Amino acid sequence: MRSLFRTLYNTSTYYLCGSALVIIVVLGLFHYWNSQVYVVSVDQLEVGVVEDAREVEGLIEDLIEEYSDFYGMDLEFAAEVSLIKDRRPNCEPEPEAVQERIREQASFMTEALMITVDGKPFVPVACEEDLDQVLESLKEEYAAATGGDSTKIIEFSVLEDLALEEIIVDPDYVFTPSEVFPLLKAGGDDNLLMADASSARKTQDFMHHPTITEYEYNLISPPENSAATGLNPEREKPGVGEVTVSVKVVEEVTEVESIPFSTEYDYDDNLLISEIEVKEPGREGQKEIIYQVERKNGVEVDRKVISEEVIQEPEPRVEIKGRKELPSTGSGRFIWPVRGKGTVYNGFSSRHTGIDIHIDHGTYVLAAADGVVTYDGYGNTQGKYLIIQHGEYWTLYLHNSEHLVSKGARVSRGQPIARVGATGRAFGPHLHFEVRIDDGSREWNSYYQHRPVDPQQFFNR
Repeated sequence: MRSLFRTLYNTSTYYLCGSALVIIVVLGLFHYWNSQVYVVSVDQLEVGVVEDAREVEGLIEDLIEEYSDFYGMDLEFAAEVSLIKDRRPNCEPEPEAVQERIREQASFMTEALMITVDGKPFVPVACEEDLDQVLESLKEEYAAATGGDSTKIIEFSVLEDLALEEIIVDPDYVFTPSEVFPLLKAGGDDNLLMADASSARKTQDFMHHPTITEYEYNLISPPENSAATGLNPEREKPGVGEVTVSVKVVEEVTEVESIPFSTEYDYDDNLLISEIEVKEPGREGQKEIIYQVERKNGVEVDRKVISEEVIQEPEPRVEIKGRKELPSTGSGRFIWPVRGKGTVYNGFSSRHTGIDIHIDHGTYVLAAADGVVTYDGYGNTQGKYLIIQHGEYWTLYLHNSEHLVSKGARVSRGQPIARVGATGRAFGPHLHFEVRIDDGSREWNSYYQHRPVDPQQFFNR
Protein backbone atom coordinates (compact mmCIF):
# COMPACT_ATOMS: atom_id res chain seq x y z
CA MET A 1 0.00 0.00 0.00
CA ARG A 2 2.78 2.39 0.92
CA SER A 3 4.42 1.53 -2.32
CA LEU A 4 1.25 2.46 -4.19
CA PHE A 5 0.97 5.85 -2.47
CA ARG A 6 4.59 6.61 -3.23
CA THR A 7 4.05 5.85 -6.87
CA LEU A 8 0.99 8.06 -7.02
CA TYR A 9 2.82 10.86 -5.29
CA ASN A 10 5.71 10.74 -7.66
CA THR A 11 3.39 10.66 -10.64
CA SER A 12 1.43 13.71 -9.38
CA THR A 13 4.61 15.61 -8.74
CA TYR A 14 5.85 14.99 -12.27
CA TYR A 15 2.47 15.93 -13.68
CA LEU A 16 2.33 19.16 -11.73
CA CYS A 17 5.85 20.09 -12.72
CA GLY A 18 5.13 19.37 -16.37
CA SER A 19 1.94 21.39 -16.28
CA ALA A 20 3.72 24.32 -14.71
CA LEU A 21 6.42 24.15 -17.35
CA VAL A 22 3.83 24.11 -20.12
CA ILE A 23 2.07 27.11 -18.60
CA ILE A 24 5.37 28.96 -18.33
CA VAL A 25 6.16 28.23 -21.99
CA VAL A 26 2.69 29.25 -23.14
CA LEU A 27 2.84 32.49 -21.16
CA GLY A 28 6.29 33.19 -22.56
CA LEU A 29 5.11 32.58 -26.11
CA PHE A 30 2.03 34.73 -25.50
CA HIS A 31 4.19 37.57 -24.18
CA TYR A 32 6.60 37.15 -27.10
CA TRP A 33 3.86 37.33 -29.71
CA ASN A 34 2.15 40.20 -27.92
CA SER A 35 5.37 42.24 -27.94
CA GLN A 36 5.71 41.95 -31.77
CA VAL A 37 4.50 44.99 -33.82
CA TYR A 38 4.90 46.49 -37.27
CA VAL A 39 7.39 49.36 -37.42
CA VAL A 40 6.14 51.83 -40.04
CA SER A 41 8.58 54.08 -41.99
CA VAL A 42 7.82 56.72 -44.62
CA ASP A 43 10.70 57.59 -46.91
CA GLN A 44 13.04 55.74 -44.48
CA LEU A 45 11.85 57.82 -41.54
CA GLU A 46 10.15 55.85 -38.76
CA VAL A 47 6.73 57.26 -37.95
CA GLY A 48 5.52 54.75 -35.32
CA VAL A 49 4.28 51.21 -34.79
CA VAL A 50 0.99 49.47 -35.45
CA GLU A 51 -0.35 46.13 -34.43
CA ASP A 52 -2.17 45.39 -37.69
CA ALA A 53 -0.63 46.16 -41.07
CA ARG A 54 -4.10 46.38 -42.59
CA GLU A 55 -4.59 49.70 -40.77
CA VAL A 56 -1.84 51.25 -42.92
CA GLU A 57 -3.00 49.51 -46.09
CA GLY A 58 -6.55 50.78 -45.60
CA LEU A 59 -5.35 54.35 -44.98
CA ILE A 60 -3.27 54.39 -48.17
CA GLU A 61 -6.19 53.06 -50.22
CA ASP A 62 -8.43 55.76 -48.72
CA LEU A 63 -5.87 58.48 -49.50
CA ILE A 64 -5.52 57.32 -53.10
CA GLU A 65 -9.28 57.38 -53.55
CA GLU A 66 -9.65 60.79 -51.85
CA TYR A 67 -7.00 62.56 -53.90
CA SER A 68 -7.92 60.80 -57.12
CA ASP A 69 -11.36 62.38 -56.71
CA PHE A 70 -9.75 65.75 -55.87
CA TYR A 71 -7.55 65.83 -58.99
CA GLY A 72 -9.99 64.00 -61.25
CA MET A 73 -7.36 61.49 -62.37
CA ASP A 74 -6.02 58.07 -61.38
CA LEU A 75 -3.23 58.38 -58.80
CA GLU A 76 -0.66 56.09 -57.27
CA PHE A 77 0.91 56.51 -53.82
CA ALA A 78 4.46 57.75 -54.32
CA ALA A 79 6.00 57.92 -50.85
CA GLU A 80 8.20 54.96 -49.81
CA VAL A 81 6.31 53.13 -47.05
CA SER A 82 7.82 50.13 -45.29
CA LEU A 83 6.40 47.86 -42.57
CA ILE A 84 8.91 45.68 -40.69
CA LYS A 85 7.75 43.22 -38.03
CA ASP A 86 9.79 43.66 -34.86
CA ARG A 87 9.63 42.82 -31.16
CA ARG A 88 9.06 45.93 -29.12
CA PRO A 89 8.37 44.95 -25.45
CA ASN A 90 6.31 47.50 -23.57
CA CYS A 91 5.72 49.47 -26.80
CA GLU A 92 2.11 50.48 -27.26
CA PRO A 93 0.83 50.58 -30.88
CA GLU A 94 -0.32 54.07 -31.96
CA PRO A 95 -2.33 53.59 -35.16
CA GLU A 96 -3.95 57.05 -35.15
CA ALA A 97 -0.61 58.87 -34.79
CA VAL A 98 0.92 56.70 -37.51
CA GLN A 99 -1.98 57.41 -39.86
CA GLU A 100 -1.67 61.16 -39.26
CA ARG A 101 2.07 61.13 -40.01
CA ILE A 102 1.52 59.12 -43.18
CA ARG A 103 -1.13 61.61 -44.29
CA GLU A 104 1.25 64.52 -43.64
CA GLN A 105 4.02 62.98 -45.73
CA ALA A 106 1.82 61.51 -48.45
CA SER A 107 2.76 62.16 -52.08
CA PHE A 108 1.21 60.93 -55.30
CA MET A 109 1.96 60.41 -58.96
CA THR A 110 -0.07 59.93 -62.11
CA GLU A 111 0.39 58.95 -65.73
CA ALA A 112 0.33 62.00 -68.05
CA LEU A 113 1.40 63.14 -71.51
CA MET A 114 4.18 65.70 -72.04
CA ILE A 115 3.49 68.09 -74.94
CA THR A 116 6.67 68.57 -76.93
CA VAL A 117 7.30 71.27 -79.55
CA ASP A 118 9.91 70.23 -82.10
CA GLY A 119 11.17 67.75 -79.53
CA LYS A 120 11.41 70.30 -76.72
CA PRO A 121 9.33 69.60 -73.59
CA PHE A 122 6.55 72.08 -72.99
CA VAL A 123 3.92 71.13 -70.40
CA PRO A 124 2.21 67.90 -69.26
CA VAL A 125 -1.50 67.34 -69.85
CA ALA A 126 -3.78 64.56 -68.67
CA CYS A 127 -4.74 63.11 -72.05
CA GLU A 128 -4.61 63.54 -75.82
CA GLU A 129 -8.07 65.14 -75.84
CA ASP A 130 -6.69 68.03 -73.75
CA LEU A 131 -4.25 68.97 -76.51
CA ASP A 132 -7.05 68.69 -79.09
CA GLN A 133 -9.15 71.05 -76.98
CA VAL A 134 -6.31 73.59 -76.78
CA LEU A 135 -5.86 73.55 -80.57
CA GLU A 136 -9.61 73.94 -81.08
CA SER A 137 -9.59 76.95 -78.73
CA LEU A 138 -6.76 78.50 -80.74
CA LYS A 139 -8.72 77.91 -83.94
CA GLU A 140 -11.84 79.56 -82.50
CA GLU A 141 -9.76 82.49 -81.24
CA TYR A 142 -8.33 83.17 -84.69
CA ALA A 143 -11.73 82.78 -86.33
CA ALA A 144 -13.24 85.35 -83.97
CA ALA A 145 -10.34 87.77 -84.44
CA THR A 146 -10.10 87.66 -88.23
CA GLY A 147 -13.61 87.78 -89.65
CA GLY A 148 -16.45 86.42 -87.56
CA ASP A 149 -19.44 85.16 -89.53
CA SER A 150 -17.94 86.17 -92.89
CA THR A 151 -14.91 83.92 -92.36
CA LYS A 152 -14.75 80.16 -92.73
CA ILE A 153 -11.58 78.38 -91.59
CA ILE A 154 -10.67 75.65 -94.09
CA GLU A 155 -7.24 74.82 -92.69
CA PHE A 156 -5.65 75.26 -89.27
CA SER A 157 -2.23 73.96 -88.32
CA VAL A 158 0.66 74.53 -85.98
CA LEU A 159 3.81 74.79 -88.08
CA GLU A 160 6.00 73.21 -85.44
CA ASP A 161 5.88 69.48 -84.66
CA LEU A 162 3.59 68.93 -81.68
CA ALA A 163 3.87 65.49 -80.09
CA LEU A 164 2.91 63.73 -76.88
CA GLU A 165 5.23 61.60 -74.72
CA GLU A 166 4.13 59.40 -71.85
CA ILE A 167 5.50 60.43 -68.47
CA ILE A 168 4.70 59.91 -64.80
CA VAL A 169 4.45 63.10 -62.76
CA ASP A 170 3.13 64.71 -59.63
CA PRO A 171 -0.53 65.62 -60.39
CA ASP A 172 0.27 69.23 -59.45
CA TYR A 173 2.41 69.36 -62.58
CA VAL A 174 -0.44 68.47 -64.95
CA PHE A 175 -1.91 71.45 -66.86
CA THR A 176 -5.55 71.78 -67.83
CA PRO A 177 -6.50 72.95 -71.37
CA SER A 178 -7.55 76.35 -70.00
CA GLU A 179 -4.05 76.76 -68.55
CA VAL A 180 -2.20 75.63 -71.67
CA PHE A 181 -4.25 77.82 -74.05
CA PRO A 182 -3.00 81.25 -72.82
CA LEU A 183 0.59 79.97 -72.84
CA LEU A 184 0.35 79.05 -76.52
CA LYS A 185 -1.69 82.14 -77.33
CA ALA A 186 0.58 84.61 -75.48
CA GLY A 187 2.95 86.69 -77.58
CA GLY A 188 4.63 90.03 -78.20
CA ASP A 189 4.25 92.72 -80.88
CA ASP A 190 5.70 90.37 -83.49
CA ASN A 191 2.50 88.29 -83.23
CA LEU A 192 4.44 85.10 -82.51
CA LEU A 193 2.66 82.69 -80.22
CA MET A 194 5.06 82.38 -77.32
CA ALA A 195 5.12 79.89 -74.45
CA ASP A 196 7.63 80.27 -71.66
CA ALA A 197 8.76 76.81 -70.54
CA SER A 198 11.39 77.32 -67.77
CA SER A 199 13.78 74.91 -66.05
CA ALA A 200 11.36 74.03 -63.28
CA ARG A 201 9.18 72.41 -65.92
CA LYS A 202 11.88 70.49 -67.81
CA THR A 203 11.65 66.75 -67.93
CA GLN A 204 15.01 66.28 -66.29
CA ASP A 205 13.36 67.57 -63.12
CA PHE A 206 10.96 64.61 -63.25
CA MET A 207 13.44 62.27 -61.60
CA HIS A 208 13.01 58.77 -60.23
CA HIS A 209 11.30 58.63 -56.85
CA PRO A 210 11.52 55.53 -54.60
CA THR A 211 8.47 53.34 -54.70
CA ILE A 212 6.79 51.78 -51.67
CA THR A 213 9.04 49.01 -50.41
CA GLU A 214 7.53 45.52 -50.30
CA TYR A 215 8.35 43.60 -47.18
CA GLU A 216 5.82 41.28 -45.66
CA TYR A 217 2.87 43.13 -47.18
CA ASN A 218 2.63 44.27 -50.80
CA LEU A 219 0.77 47.53 -50.19
CA ILE A 220 1.39 49.24 -53.59
CA SER A 221 3.89 48.68 -56.38
CA PRO A 222 3.91 51.88 -58.50
CA PRO A 223 5.78 52.08 -61.81
CA GLU A 224 9.44 52.89 -61.88
CA ASN A 225 10.77 56.31 -62.95
CA SER A 226 7.98 58.07 -61.14
CA ALA A 227 8.21 61.81 -60.77
CA ALA A 228 6.04 62.49 -57.74
CA THR A 229 7.47 65.19 -55.51
CA GLY A 230 4.82 65.59 -52.85
CA LEU A 231 1.19 66.54 -52.48
CA ASN A 232 0.24 70.17 -52.13
CA PRO A 233 -3.12 71.08 -53.67
CA GLU A 234 -2.50 74.79 -52.96
CA ARG A 235 0.88 74.92 -54.69
CA GLU A 236 1.17 76.96 -57.89
CA LYS A 237 2.35 75.21 -61.00
CA PRO A 238 6.01 75.90 -61.77
CA GLY A 239 6.98 77.96 -64.80
CA VAL A 240 7.78 76.40 -68.15
CA GLY A 241 10.76 76.72 -70.62
CA GLU A 242 10.85 78.90 -73.73
CA VAL A 243 8.97 77.53 -76.72
CA THR A 244 7.84 79.36 -79.87
CA VAL A 245 4.72 78.21 -81.70
CA SER A 246 3.65 79.51 -85.12
CA VAL A 247 0.06 79.05 -86.29
CA LYS A 248 -1.04 78.85 -89.93
CA VAL A 249 -4.68 79.56 -90.75
CA VAL A 250 -6.23 79.35 -94.23
CA GLU A 251 -9.65 80.98 -94.45
CA GLU A 252 -12.39 81.65 -96.93
CA VAL A 253 -13.28 85.29 -96.44
CA THR A 254 -16.39 86.80 -98.00
CA GLU A 255 -16.26 90.54 -98.59
CA VAL A 256 -18.63 92.98 -100.25
CA GLU A 257 -16.75 95.62 -102.23
CA SER A 258 -17.89 98.67 -104.15
CA ILE A 259 -17.69 98.98 -107.94
CA PRO A 260 -16.82 102.57 -108.94
CA PHE A 261 -19.13 104.25 -111.40
CA SER A 262 -17.94 105.76 -114.68
CA THR A 263 -18.56 109.35 -115.77
CA GLU A 264 -20.31 110.17 -119.04
CA TYR A 265 -20.46 113.63 -120.61
CA ASP A 266 -23.08 115.54 -122.57
CA TYR A 267 -22.48 119.01 -124.00
CA ASP A 268 -24.57 122.19 -123.99
CA ASP A 269 -23.81 125.19 -126.20
CA ASN A 270 -25.59 127.52 -123.78
CA LEU A 271 -23.19 126.77 -120.91
CA LEU A 272 -19.83 128.47 -120.70
CA ILE A 273 -16.65 126.45 -121.11
CA SER A 274 -15.66 125.03 -117.67
CA GLU A 275 -19.27 125.16 -116.51
CA ILE A 276 -20.53 121.72 -115.55
CA GLU A 277 -24.00 120.63 -114.58
CA VAL A 278 -24.61 117.23 -113.03
CA LYS A 279 -27.50 115.46 -114.74
CA GLU A 280 -27.13 112.13 -112.90
CA PRO A 281 -25.00 111.85 -109.73
CA GLY A 282 -24.04 108.25 -110.40
CA ARG A 283 -24.12 105.36 -107.94
CA GLU A 284 -21.51 102.79 -107.02
CA GLY A 285 -22.27 99.13 -107.58
CA GLN A 286 -21.48 96.21 -105.29
CA LYS A 287 -19.86 92.84 -105.75
CA GLU A 288 -19.34 89.89 -103.43
CA ILE A 289 -15.82 88.46 -103.53
CA ILE A 290 -14.67 85.24 -101.88
CA TYR A 291 -10.96 85.26 -101.03
CA GLN A 292 -8.73 82.47 -99.84
CA VAL A 293 -6.57 84.14 -97.20
CA GLU A 294 -3.52 82.61 -95.57
CA ARG A 295 -2.35 84.02 -92.24
CA LYS A 296 0.69 83.22 -90.14
CA ASN A 297 0.35 84.15 -86.47
CA GLY A 298 -2.58 86.38 -87.39
CA VAL A 299 -0.69 88.28 -90.11
CA GLU A 300 -1.93 87.94 -93.68
CA VAL A 301 0.76 86.50 -95.98
CA ASP A 302 -1.26 85.57 -99.07
CA ARG A 303 -4.65 86.32 -100.65
CA LYS A 304 -6.28 84.79 -103.73
CA VAL A 305 -9.65 85.48 -105.37
CA ILE A 306 -11.75 82.32 -105.47
CA SER A 307 -14.91 83.82 -106.98
CA GLU A 308 -16.76 87.08 -107.36
CA GLU A 309 -20.37 87.98 -108.13
CA VAL A 310 -21.91 91.34 -108.99
CA ILE A 311 -24.72 92.12 -106.59
CA GLN A 312 -25.63 95.52 -107.99
CA GLU A 313 -24.42 97.15 -111.20
CA PRO A 314 -23.02 100.70 -110.93
CA GLU A 315 -24.94 103.59 -112.46
CA PRO A 316 -22.83 106.13 -114.44
CA ARG A 317 -22.50 109.76 -113.47
CA VAL A 318 -23.72 112.07 -116.24
CA GLU A 319 -22.24 115.58 -116.47
CA ILE A 320 -23.18 118.33 -118.93
CA LYS A 321 -20.24 120.46 -120.04
CA GLY A 322 -20.49 123.92 -121.56
CA ARG A 323 -19.16 124.79 -125.04
CA LYS A 324 -19.80 128.53 -125.10
CA GLU A 325 -16.59 130.57 -125.25
CA LEU A 326 -16.02 133.25 -122.64
CA PRO A 327 -15.44 136.78 -123.96
CA SER A 328 -11.82 137.43 -124.90
CA THR A 329 -9.85 139.18 -122.20
CA GLY A 330 -7.02 141.18 -123.69
CA SER A 331 -4.67 143.83 -122.35
CA GLY A 332 -6.36 146.06 -119.80
CA ARG A 333 -9.40 143.84 -119.43
CA PHE A 334 -8.55 142.47 -115.88
CA ILE A 335 -9.40 144.56 -112.86
CA TRP A 336 -7.24 144.80 -109.72
CA PRO A 337 -8.01 141.56 -107.79
CA VAL A 338 -8.42 143.09 -104.32
CA ARG A 339 -10.66 145.81 -102.94
CA GLY A 340 -8.18 148.55 -102.18
CA LYS A 341 -4.73 149.42 -103.42
CA GLY A 342 -2.38 147.21 -101.50
CA THR A 343 1.35 146.93 -102.16
CA VAL A 344 3.09 144.63 -104.62
CA TYR A 345 6.18 143.50 -102.72
CA ASN A 346 7.12 140.43 -104.75
CA GLY A 347 6.76 140.62 -108.51
CA PHE A 348 6.65 138.13 -111.36
CA SER A 349 9.80 136.14 -112.29
CA SER A 350 10.83 132.74 -113.58
CA ARG A 351 10.89 131.52 -109.95
CA HIS A 352 7.78 133.41 -108.82
CA THR A 353 4.89 132.87 -111.24
CA GLY A 354 2.63 135.65 -109.95
CA ILE A 355 2.57 138.83 -107.86
CA ASP A 356 2.14 139.16 -104.09
CA ILE A 357 -0.22 141.95 -103.05
CA HIS A 358 0.19 142.88 -99.39
CA ILE A 359 -3.11 144.12 -97.87
CA ASP A 360 -5.07 143.82 -94.63
CA HIS A 361 -6.34 140.43 -93.49
CA GLY A 362 -9.99 139.89 -94.46
CA THR A 363 -9.99 142.30 -97.44
CA TYR A 364 -12.24 141.16 -100.28
CA VAL A 365 -10.60 139.27 -103.14
CA LEU A 366 -12.32 140.11 -106.45
CA ALA A 367 -12.83 138.14 -109.68
CA ALA A 368 -10.47 139.77 -112.22
CA ALA A 369 -12.93 139.07 -115.08
CA ASP A 370 -16.06 137.11 -115.91
CA GLY A 371 -15.51 133.38 -115.68
CA VAL A 372 -16.23 130.01 -114.07
CA VAL A 373 -14.68 128.69 -110.85
CA THR A 374 -12.93 125.43 -111.76
CA TYR A 375 -11.13 124.77 -108.46
CA ASP A 376 -11.95 125.48 -104.84
CA GLY A 377 -9.53 123.74 -102.47
CA TYR A 378 -6.40 123.71 -100.35
CA GLY A 379 -2.68 123.03 -100.91
CA ASN A 380 0.13 122.85 -98.39
CA THR A 381 1.97 125.67 -100.14
CA GLN A 382 -0.98 127.53 -101.68
CA GLY A 383 -3.24 127.42 -98.64
CA LYS A 384 -6.87 128.01 -99.58
CA TYR A 385 -7.01 128.94 -103.26
CA LEU A 386 -9.36 129.41 -106.21
CA ILE A 387 -8.88 128.95 -109.98
CA ILE A 388 -11.14 130.74 -112.47
CA GLN A 389 -11.38 129.99 -116.22
CA HIS A 390 -11.81 133.01 -118.51
CA GLY A 391 -11.64 131.34 -121.91
CA GLU A 392 -8.13 131.96 -123.22
CA TYR A 393 -6.85 132.81 -119.72
CA TRP A 394 -6.88 131.40 -116.20
CA THR A 395 -6.52 133.36 -112.96
CA LEU A 396 -5.34 131.98 -109.60
CA TYR A 397 -5.99 133.40 -106.10
CA LEU A 398 -3.83 131.93 -103.26
CA HIS A 399 -3.52 132.11 -99.41
CA ASN A 400 -7.17 133.08 -98.82
CA SER A 401 -8.69 133.02 -95.34
CA GLU A 402 -12.12 132.01 -96.68
CA HIS A 403 -13.94 131.42 -99.95
CA LEU A 404 -17.22 133.03 -100.92
CA VAL A 405 -17.78 130.88 -104.04
CA SER A 406 -17.28 127.21 -104.86
CA LYS A 407 -16.36 125.04 -107.82
CA GLY A 408 -18.73 125.38 -110.78
CA ALA A 409 -19.95 128.87 -109.87
CA ARG A 410 -20.23 131.49 -112.64
CA VAL A 411 -18.69 134.76 -111.42
CA SER A 412 -18.75 138.31 -112.77
CA ARG A 413 -15.91 140.78 -113.13
CA GLY A 414 -15.36 142.54 -109.77
CA GLN A 415 -17.47 140.03 -107.76
CA PRO A 416 -16.10 139.26 -104.22
CA ILE A 417 -14.97 135.65 -104.30
CA ALA A 418 -12.77 135.33 -101.17
CA ARG A 419 -11.07 137.17 -98.30
CA VAL A 420 -7.34 137.84 -97.96
CA GLY A 421 -5.51 135.57 -95.54
CA ALA A 422 -2.19 133.91 -94.80
CA THR A 423 -2.97 130.20 -95.20
CA GLY A 424 -0.41 127.74 -96.57
CA ARG A 425 3.19 128.97 -96.88
CA ALA A 426 2.68 132.70 -96.34
CA PHE A 427 4.49 135.40 -94.34
CA GLY A 428 1.67 137.67 -93.31
CA PRO A 429 -1.67 138.37 -95.04
CA HIS A 430 -1.46 138.85 -98.79
CA LEU A 431 -2.93 137.69 -102.11
CA HIS A 432 -0.75 135.73 -104.50
CA PHE A 433 -2.34 136.37 -107.90
CA GLU A 434 -1.45 134.62 -111.18
CA VAL A 435 -2.54 134.79 -114.82
CA ARG A 436 -1.93 131.83 -117.13
CA ILE A 437 -2.52 131.41 -120.86
CA ASP A 438 -4.76 128.47 -121.74
CA ASP A 439 -3.05 125.71 -123.74
CA GLY A 440 -6.11 125.25 -125.97
CA SER A 441 -7.72 122.48 -123.92
CA ARG A 442 -9.90 124.74 -121.78
CA GLU A 443 -9.34 122.15 -119.01
CA TRP A 444 -7.26 122.24 -115.85
CA ASN A 445 -5.54 118.91 -115.27
CA SER A 446 -2.35 119.86 -113.42
CA TYR A 447 -0.92 122.86 -111.62
CA TYR A 448 1.75 123.74 -114.18
CA GLN A 449 -0.22 122.72 -117.30
CA HIS A 450 -0.80 126.32 -118.54
CA ARG A 451 2.02 128.88 -119.05
CA PRO A 452 2.15 131.73 -116.49
CA VAL A 453 2.61 135.37 -117.59
CA ASP A 454 3.16 138.64 -115.72
CA PRO A 455 -0.26 139.76 -114.43
CA GLN A 456 0.64 143.48 -114.28
CA GLN A 457 0.51 143.82 -118.07
CA PHE A 458 -3.26 143.36 -117.99
CA PHE A 459 -4.14 146.16 -115.56
CA ASN A 460 -5.09 149.72 -116.52
CA ARG A 461 -3.73 151.42 -113.40
